[in-house]
Amino acid sequence: MARDLRNGVQQSGQAVIAWASANYDISGALVGRQSASDGFLRAYARHGGADPLLCLSTSRAEIDAFRQHAARHAPPGVTCEGLLPTDMWRIATAGTLYVPGPDLGHYAWLRRGMGQRGFSICGVNHALSGGPAMSEVGGLLTSPVQEWDALVCTSTVSRQAITRILDEYAAYMAQLTGVALKVRPRLPLIPLGVDCAAFAPAEGAAAARARQRARLGIPDDDIVLLYLGRFNHMTKANPAPMYIAAEQAAIRTGRQIRLLQVGWFPSAQVEDGFRQAAAALSPHVTHQFVDGRETENRSAWFAADIFVSFADNVQESFGLTPIEAMAAGLPVVTSDWSGYRDSVRDGIDGFRIPTIAQPPGMGEALAFIPTAGYAPHSTMVGAVAQTTAVDTVAAAKALSALIDDPDLRHRMGAAGRARARESFDWPVIVRAYRRLWADLAAIRAAAPEAVPLLPGRAPRPLAMDPFALFREFPTRFLAPGTRIALSPGVDVPAVLAMGQLAIAAPVRAILLHDDELAHLVRRLGQGPATVQELAGLFPPARREPVWFTVGWLCKTGLAQWQ
Repeated sequence: MARDLRNGVQQSGQAVIAWASANYDISGALVGRQSASDGFLRAYARHGGADPLLCLSTSRAEIDAFRQHAARHAPPGVTCEGLLPTDMWRIATAGTLYVPGPDLGHYAWLRRGMGQRGFSICGVNHALSGGPAMSEVGGLLTSPVQEWDALVCTSTVSRQAITRILDEYAAYMAQLTGVALKVRPRLPLIPLGVDCAAFAPAEGAAAARARQRARLGIPDDDIVLLYLGRFNHMTKANPAPMYIAAEQAAIRTGRQIRLLQVGWFPSAQVEDGFRQAAAALSPHVTHQFVDGRETENRSAWFAADIFVSFADNVQESFGLTPIEAMAAGLPVVTSDWSGYRDSVRDGIDGFRIPTIAQPPGMGEALAFIPTAGYAPHSTMVGAVAQTTAVDTVAAAKALSALIDDPDLRHRMGAAGRARARESFDWPVIVRAYRRLWADLAAIRAAAPEAVPLLPGRAPRPLAMDPFALFREFPTRFLAPGTRIALSPGVDVPAVLAMGQLAIAAPVRAILLHDDELAHLVRRLGQGPATVQELAGLFPPARREPVWFTVGWLCKTGLAQWQ
């Protein structure tokens, strides 16, 4: 696989998609990362102009899954194909590898040794609070990422957090080594996107509202507050502020308020907790829980009057649902938290409710708990959220203003819909990515290469060539001049039969194909030959299989070395 990509610089705004089915699976209980990744893939298939549409994956079964998934969204006539890691050099024809996460370092190590200038790697952040995500961000300093790579930050606060992780880790590495490490990849700001067309019902807003309300059993004169997302007070959002604010708004306005909650519970225990809190904290509000895993329930936007989301968890780095609500024409009332600050314009698309949290320095013990394995990560983020407050008085005031003023609801909903189309619609986001990829290609053509491969040194020091790493183990090495002779009585059928034995050839894929193997054995049938002579029977790209096959022939007693 030692293909050199240094002459493969491309200038196109195209990408190969790093694919693992689990990262794009939205068939069950959705999480934001999977929803965002699948949304991007669908949008790129439709609007990216790639033909063929390519993925990089680790098995042919996964490539088949990509082909089937992508073909449902690509324009007619576009082919969907895949590359195995051994074909990574072909990414140069597109110019960029898109990774649905922050793990640029993993792919940068794979790229090293085949020419680092061959293509760019572009990742994207999701939740940053966990140890694996932090390690992947920290790896940007110590892995062979280049100036022509990028980690897209989905919100301003995400970029600030990523920069802080890098600053802290760089300070540690400088203390350890005496060397100031440079952050090489770009950190551009591009938000996640939504398919705005999916939130414009073909039947019209009034008809969709009537149909969804009839389906859900909601009276026409109820004011419906909608929350859509996972029901998890530890890792998503604690519902207590929402329940308290809804109760105060119900009392203040005297209207019949229904809090429609669309999502799914991780356990019966959590469900009991939500229902108990709802009854205790907002007894004057009608609470309706529906399963968000059912496709029809994901159209609940059209039954609602106001969208509510009081995120309070450090796992929430962006937040798709407020943008989806805006695309559906709903005014939104959200916490002033994380990425919501970039998407919701306070007083225009809705209201952002102030939040207050503990000062820096108070959470060192909380961070230590999951790091030590004493408690899961959810305990840490849940504890942080437990001491983060949303201003319930301001929230009740905002809800009351929208409940009492249908014109205000309409104006804010219309403003949000326009903003979603202008700033967050997937075609807009895909164009931003393609501009980024073209910019990275220009940088790739001119910028100096960081950590170039030194002659005689391993391209991946912690994943070395095993024959080099364990070179003292054998008595001697095969060499170009080593002479190989068939054992007495060995012929082509005998060799092919040995190749069918699972024990004798457990990793058959690294050896010559049967027709090639037969060709080599026929040559040895004419008399001994050196390894160099045998390799000369085949194209240079088949050099490694020849050497591996020679070793295997000697391993199985079919041949002897001299």
